[in-house]
Amino acid sequence: MQLRARRALPVDLWALVLTLAFTWPLWQSGGYPLARDLVFTPAIPLRPETLGLGTAAPRAVPLDAVVAILGFAVDGAVLARVAIAGALVLAGMGMHRLIPRADWIARATVAGFAIWNPYVAERLALGQWALLLAYAALPWLVLGMTRGGAAAIVAPLALASLTPTGGLLALATVIAMALPAAHEGRARLRAVGLAILAQLPWIVPSLLSSAATTSDAAGLSAFAARSEFGGSAYLSLWGFGGIWDAQSVPASRSGWLGVLSALVGLVGVLWFAKRGARMSLVAVRQCPALVVLALGSWLVAGLGSVSFLQPLLVRLIDTVPGFGLLRDGQKWLAPLVLVGVLGWGLFIDSVLAYVRPRAAAWVPLLAALAIMGPLVLLPDATVVVHRTLAPVRYPAEVAAISAAVRDSDGAVAVGPWRLYRRLGWAGPAGVYDPASRLLDARVVTDDRLLVGGTSIAGEDPYAAAVGQALAAPSPHRPADLSRLGVRWVLVHRDGNDAELLRNELVAEGGRVVVGGRWLELIEVSSHPAAAPAPSSAEVAAIAGLDLAVALLLVGTWLAGRFPRRRSADIPDR
Repeated sequence: MQLRARRALPVDLWALVLTLAFTWPLWQSGGYPLARDLVFTPAIPLRPETLGLGTAAPRAVPLDAVVAILGFAVDGAVLARVAIAGALVLAGMGMHRLIPRADWIARATVAGFAIWNPYVAERLALGQWALLLAYAALPWLVLGMTRGGAAAIVAPLALASLTPTGGLLALATVIAMALPAAHEGRARLRAVGLAILAQLPWIVPSLLSSAATTSDAAGLSAFAARSEFGGSAYLSLWGFGGIWDAQSVPASRSGWLGVLSALVGLVGVLWFAKRGARMSLVAVRQCPALVVLALGSWLVAGLGSVSFLQPLLVRLIDTVPGFGLLRDGQKWLAPLVLVGVLGWGLFIDSVLAYVRPRAAAWVPLLAALAIMGPLVLLPDATVVVHRTLAPVRYPAEVAAISAAVRDSDGAVAVGPWRLYRRLGWAGPAGVYDPASRLLDARVVTDDRLLVGGTSIAGEDPYAAAVGQALAAPSPHRPADLSRLGVRWVLVHRDGNDAELLRNELVAEGGRVVVGGRWLELIEVSSHPAAAPAPSSAEVAAIAGLDLAVALLLVGTWLAGRFPRRRSADIPDR
């Protein structure tokens, strides 16, 4: 049973209203969101690094390349608004379409809860918009898998697979939906194959990267899920919260509303297990697998918070490539949110079906409580989200610096040497250094992380060498930077250490090429050595691979959209 557009429209409009409220700062003024991990620029230069071929681990692949290509036609300010608001609207629209048999009140509850919940609020407050694209794609993946063909999942699969985390979430969801119904035909197994192939744009660059294949296990405790209202972190995870970053947690999560949201999540999962196969589009065989996936995501999300498991996890992260993905476990919670939200909607539908014939006068009150429930459970969601989404404008000197380094040889080292910084022109929040997304040059930044009092080692050996050279004031510093291929140093004038670095570089012979209130570009070498760079063959191979995967996805979609008719189906003229 498919939901008719006429019945879906009012609920879709409710999802749009909540999205506008959630993202209101984006519509109040122009500019670019720039806070925490949320970094939008006018355009990302299309470079080997955007394909994952730098010396750092390819964590934003193929996302950066897609954004860079879109940047040729769409300014980053427009793209930011479409991507962030679009993710929330898609999540709400997709969720309620999975329960077309339910009352419109239940569907509106699901659409609202899909948007207005702690997982979305905390991740958006942290600035992780790409993860929310993957979250928004999950209900559409489930919807596509219920239709049985690989073509039906192409768009949500491509959307989710813009990052490695999203790709793995999509792959797990496709497998959970495909295996219980594999005997019904090859279409679902083809969907699994397509989901695996969609991961190649980040898997292959990861294999070619010179970055460390293992991660610093110090990040396990720093990024572990946290309890927001006491007790085990697993209780907060039931309420779809539990993020490690205290600045991203709404204050209401620490009180009885946090406990109540955990109860709602638990009831939702249990009710989906009971009624999902009957009231949703998920088939009888697929429903248990989806519940297992949700429970598995809950268990994985809290592993880092279990003290007796930490020695084992530390050993795995230190020695086994790829296990660093377990450090920020709460991000894997998306399948639990999907199942819990759907189940809560089905629970509301059952309550309404029970009350309506017995006490119809109570239905309007129940409807209001159900639809407004997400806002009641998380009344201060916008407090943490709006301060991240508030857009800013880049300083005037950015254009001059971009022009100076474009088409020149040598890398740009960014100082003072840190990855997150507080920019006087970009609001009070710390922000991921935007230089690599602004300049058409090889940009080198610190890739170490500082979380609270914990320093987490980076994985880029080239960045470590440049950072060591930049941090050592001496007559030999310009020569050391030149040997590493560094021609420029971009100084963020955001503190006393910045002024000290700037003055030292000038005293050592550096030439100020662009000076400004907030940024200065200093040339420290006119003839640097070659910075590490991939070969032309590697760039061509990865670009060809990405193009092939894109063509495969488009071809699969077209084959499903316009199936080839057999000769017996072609009428005689």
